[in-house]
Amino acid sequence: MVSLFASFIATFITIPWLIKKMSHAGMVGKDMNKIDKPEIPEMGGIGVLIGFLIGFFALIVLKVFKLTPETTAALFTIVGCAFVGMMDDVFGLRQRVKGILPMIFALPFAVYIRGTFVYIPFIGNIDLGIFSRVILVFAIACAANGMNMLEGFNGLGTGLGIIMCVTLMFASFIQGKIDALFILFPLLGALSAFLCFNKYPAKIFPGDTMMLFTGAVIASAAIIGGLKWICFVLLVPMVAEFFLKLKGRFNAECFGTPDENGYLRYDGRTESLTHIVMKKWKLKEWEVVGVLWGVEALIGGTAVIVVMLDLI
Repeated sequence: MVSLFASFIATFITIPWLIKKMSHAGMVGKDMNKIDKPEIPEMGGIGVLIGFLIGFFALIVLKVFKLTPETTAALFTIVGCAFVGMMDDVFGLRQRVKGILPMIFALPFAVYIRGTFVYIPFIGNIDLGIFSRVILVFAIACAANGMNMLEGFNGLGTGLGIIMCVTLMFASFIQGKIDALFILFPLLGALSAFLCFNKYPAKIFPGDTMMLFTGAVIASAAIIGGLKWICFVLLVPMVAEFFLKLKGRFNAECFGTPDENGYLRYDGRTESLTHIVMKKWKLKEWEVVGVLWGVEALIGGTAVIVVMLDLI
């Protein structure tokens, strides 16, 4: 809990400073789901990363947790993915570059991770040998980029990250796999603080910095804690988003067109889960976010119930 509060406070203090600095530096982006398209500071993920690291190192200072080669490698992967996100926010990387770089940063994690068994529901543990390392590298990249797929609304990505984090924490407690908690608690604190500024109406955007970082932390926690199948289930909406955007060769945006009352409309090709929600119902931005949060919470809650009942 100390690590959670430390990460929360550090992020909560850092974000207002980032808002001021980025506004002065012109590092802003338009809030496309608003009628007046206000310019909002970007790269708020820097504050989340700072808060996460402070919360994580609080565990080490308090001697609650001792760094292992496995955790050190995971930390390298997490910070590396955040760095890729920063580069994309500043320079605008190509999709293939964003896909490859997280794999490179995940290589040390693949080397130090223990065990080559992968648990498959209803089947059991399967020894994949060296291929488990390849799958791990690919999984980290997919999770990092997957989190970045479903974003574009105030608080959407942050809330999804919180729901996924809490789900993995419950599963870790139930199964007694506490190693994952040492990076999930700092993440939860940092994301919760950031949501105070990123919720509707947003004062700052997360940027690719936070989304790639969050995906890397969640995937790393799932791998360390042996919760891979739960992580995969939680990423199902992001997988669906990937295939929907693949139809338009990743040129589609999640945004809608607001009317004078703030209701969002979308009339183009359906290439995002947000498009499906906006076409089916007449909703305001925060309501669209609430629907997608609800879907993810339902998935997470179901996964936790399955773990509690020991069904698989």
